[in-house]
Amino acid sequence: MSPDWEFDPAANPANRLPLLSELYAQDAPESVLLAEYPSSNSDQTRFRNVDRYIIHDPFPPPRPELLKCLGPHHLMFGWGDRLAVTSQVRPPEALLDHWRDVLGDSAKPEWIEFDQLAADQEFVVLFPHETLKTDQQLVDPDDNYFLHSKQVIEQIECPQAEVFDTIQFPCIAKLSHGYAGLSNYVLRQPDDEIRMNATLAERWPTAKLVYNSIIEEIVEDVGVQFYLRRDGRPVWLGFTEQAFDQSGRWCGGRFSAERQAEMALKVFPEFIEPTAKYLSSRGYFGVVGIDILKNKSGDRFLVDVNPRLTGITPFLVASRILSADDFNLREGIYRASCRFQGSLDQLLARVKSVPDAKVVVLSAFDDRAAGQTICHLSVNAESQAKCDAVFGQLLDSTS
Repeated sequence: MSPDWEFDPAANPANRLPLLSELYAQDAPESVLLAEYPSSNSDQTRFRNVDRYIIHDPFPPPRPELLKCLGPHHLMFGWGDRLAVTSQVRPPEALLDHWRDVLGDSAKPEWIEFDQLAADQEFVVLFPHETLKTDQQLVDPDDNYFLHSKQVIEQIECPQAEVFDTIQFPCIAKLSHGYAGLSNYVLRQPDDEIRMNATLAERWPTAKLVYNSIIEEIVEDVGVQFYLRRDGRPVWLGFTEQAFDQSGRWCGGRFSAERQAEMALKVFPEFIEPTAKYLSSRGYFGVVGIDILKNKSGDRFLVDVNPRLTGITPFLVASRILSADDFNLREGIYRASCRFQGSLDQLLARVKSVPDAKVVVLSAFDDRAAGQTICHLSVNAESQAKCDAVFGQLLDSTS
C-alpha cells in the first residue's frame, strides 16, 4: 500500500505531509541541505557564482546579515531531522526550539557547520554552485543550470504563454535566471524596452532574455509544489495562492485546506505530470515549484518552473501539517520580510501567547541597532480573517 502522502486521485491529497527530509532521505540518504542561494552580485557570501551559473539575484544585493540569515534559515523550516542542514551562519537556538515546539521533535533540524563537512559531501542545493565540485551536487550542475532557465518552460507539453523570438508588443521579457518575480519586465511600448535595456546594460549586460505573450484578465495565480522522486514519480505537496508587492516582487501567499484536493485533481494530469516527465528525463529529482495562472475564461497557463525548494515551500509544509485533524487550522497566510518592533526573544514570547492560531517564525534577524526583528512569518487559524487579525496584532499594523 502506498504511504498516505502519496498522491492518489481517488483519495484526499490533504493527508499527512512528511517533512521534506523524509522524502529526500529515500532518494539521497547521505545528503545534506545547503540552504544557501549563491550570488553573482554580492561579495559578502562565500557562495559566489562569478564565472559559471550566473544567477540574476537582487540588485543592489541585500545586507549581508539578511543574505546569510533570513533566507537560508527560512528554507530550513519544514526540513526535519532525517538529513542535516548547513549554512554560513548557525540559526539561533531559540528559533530551532520554536520550530520543535510548533511541529514536534522531528521538526528541529540538525545544523552542521559547512567547514566541518567532508570534502566529498553531497548536497541538496537550491541552485547550481560554482564553488562546489560537480559530484558534490545531487543534480549535475550543468543540467541543473539549464533546468533553472526560463527557456525550459517551452519544453514542457502543457498550456502556456506564447514564446516569441523577439520583442512583440505587448510582451513580458524575463531574465533567464531570475527568481521570486525578479527581473521580469512588462513591455507594452518602445519606451518600456528602452528603460529595460538601460537597466540591463548597468546590471546584466550579457543576460539572455525570454519573451512571452501577456496573459490578460488574470483571476488566479497559484504556486503548486510537488516532490519528484528519483524514479520519476511525482508526490503532491500542495498549492498556495501567490502574493506580490506593488513592484511585482513575490512577497508571500495564502493557503486553504478546503481547496487542496480540488486543485490537485485539476492540475496534476495537465501540468504536474508533463513537468515531472521532462525534469526527470534531464536527471532532476527533488522539490519542484510551478506557477500557474488562470484567466477570466477559466483557462490555465504554466508560467514558471522552479526545480528547487522555493520561498513558499516552508509555509506550505507548515500549513499542510497544521491543517491535519490534530491541529485543524485550515487556513493560512505567509508574509515575507515583516518588521516586529522588538527583539527575537520578545517576538517568540509574543507568538506563543496568541490564542486560537499557530504563528510560525520561519526565520528572523534580530536587528538590535534598529530595535526590531526582520522576520518571515506565517499564521494558521480557522479563517483568513483570523490570520489577518493576528498579523495586525503582532505587527501593530506595520510591516
